[in-house]
Amino acid sequence: MSSDLPVPDPAALDPLIQTWPPGERIVRCHDSRFGATEFNPGVGRGRFHPFRTAAGETVPTLYGATSLNGALSETVFHELPIRGPFRTILRPGLKPMLVSTVVAVRELRLAQLHGFGLRRLGISRAELIESDPARHGETVRWAQALHACNDRIDGLVWVSRQYDTAFALVLFGDRVVRKDLKVTEPPLPLYVGSGFDGVQEAAEQAGITVLE
Repeated sequence: MSSDLPVPDPAALDPLIQTWPPGERIVRCHDSRFGATEFNPGVGRGRFHPFRTAAGETVPTLYGATSLNGALSETVFHELPIRGPFRTILRPGLKPMLVSTVVAVRELRLAQLHGFGLRRLGISRAELIESDPARHGETVRWAQALHACNDRIDGLVWVSRQYDTAFALVLFGDRVVRKDLKVTEPPLPLYVGSGFDGVQEAAEQAGITVLE
């Protein structure tokens, strides 16, 4: 997908703030290298990470969603095409993955990247949320700029690209610390047991095949 995403100027940004109330669940599908409330220090690349502050420090990040289907859509199913013969995942690829549920114990302030929040920033959903991974360098710059524009912003929130009944979010690890989060459902492996049952159910609904 082509993109005309403008280069953001942190000094000119005034994002709409969405509050995330204490107790609102955050479902995470994450690598077993990280605990349920542990932030990614900069491993890998995604739509909104990794990025550095003006001082050159990498900002840790923690991704989640409001439901398991949303979290799976942002991770395990994220790179799958909408149509065609390659709508499959390999079950062995789930071995390092866990699903955890946490809640914030304080109110979080998130830059709103949906609804009027996008219009306020002068960008579209197609440009920022629906662009393909080749454009992640451009979308990461927006996370960096939104982080820099207001030191009270704890993260970003948007409507999941592939599961539009769930919100997805990313929290900034220099604003939100692990003690701000509480585990309500401890980590479960996605490869076996009830975790895999959840993957199978979601895949069946989405028309995705899980190959052994």
